[in-house]
Amino acid sequence: MPHSGSDDPALPHDRAAASSGEPTYWDRLAAELQRLRQSVGSPSYAEIAQRITQRRVEAGVRLEAARVARTTVYDAFRTGRKRMDLGLHREIAAALGATTDEVEEWMRRARHPHTQDEASGHSSSQTSSEPQVRERRAEPEQREESEEREESEELAPTTVLLVMIGCVLLNTLGRDLVTILHLPLYLDMVGTAVAAFTLGVWRGVAVAVISNLIGVAATGPSSVAFAAVNAAGAVVWGLGARRLAMARTLPRFLGLNLLTALACSLVAVPILLVRFAGSVSHGQDVLTERLVTLTDQFAFSVSAANLLTSTGDKLLSGFIALVIVSALPRPLRRGSGLVLADPGSTSPARGA
Repeated sequence: MPHSGSDDPALPHDRAAASSGEPTYWDRLAAELQRLRQSVGSPSYAEIAQRITQRRVEAGVRLEAARVARTTVYDAFRTGRKRMDLGLHREIAAALGATTDEVEEWMRRARHPHTQDEASGHSSSQTSSEPQVRERRAEPEQREESEEREESEELAPTTVLLVMIGCVLLNTLGRDLVTILHLPLYLDMVGTAVAAFTLGVWRGVAVAVISNLIGVAATGPSSVAFAAVNAAGAVVWGLGARRLAMARTLPRFLGLNLLTALACSLVAVPILLVRFAGSVSHGQDVLTERLVTLTDQFAFSVSAANLLTSTGDKLLSGFIALVIVSALPRPLRRGSGLVLADPGSTSPARGA
């Protein structure tokens, strides 16, 4: 739930700490957030803001009231502040995976940094970390400000164009490879997946359509009819990874590829049955014939054969795209939502 007016009253010893350069209560809280963020893979401030918004909506808050600005989240990680919204602090910690007990414990440590541990006779763990807080007050803030500027930068049009051209070439290469080797796959959507992950849904759709138009030269007019299938893959991959967090872990990414396979088959099968009488002279036809022999149901056989072929194809294409995106420069990976690739994605160790 959104919080407001949650600031603690100023602590008396904080005024002296601020004047002497010692970390204040608010500095120690910010340091805890910095530590937690680093421990889960340093998700971007925009990603954290999105998680908070989603949690608020799930708690029943209207979307308009639930939204929190990225700059507001970023500000909570800065040291040198005189006040902090503790409600937002708790929400950020929860969005990063901390439990309520953990948050309350570090708030207690931050409030009483010199409390002695009665059992061991040593000072609390927060006291030992205070030199680190002082050391990190300048350099991390500069680094985080640099990250904030980087997140707000748009990709240059030339970069976008070059990536799209490369993705179209990937689709063309995959299709030609299948034709040459007579593989029971398609492999004409690897570039579509890369574009959808790195550039977004609609640029992925553009790559899909352009690829199929170019494919007319190799496979004939049937390529145009299946542009809708390629575009459907771009929509599911792009929305699933970038908007719905369906690629944050490997199990989720596996599920996203399976969902893409299903969506593509739902679009492809009617085209196959209505426009091409179930066959376009593809490796899938062998499987269709065997299923017809077993079931004597032509429509079912075409559907099942296409779904099985599409499943293998989208799993392979999706993971090839993941490898490719992982090797791209950081600005292209940022925002992709892919496990092991997006610099703002949470660590897979945090679970699905």
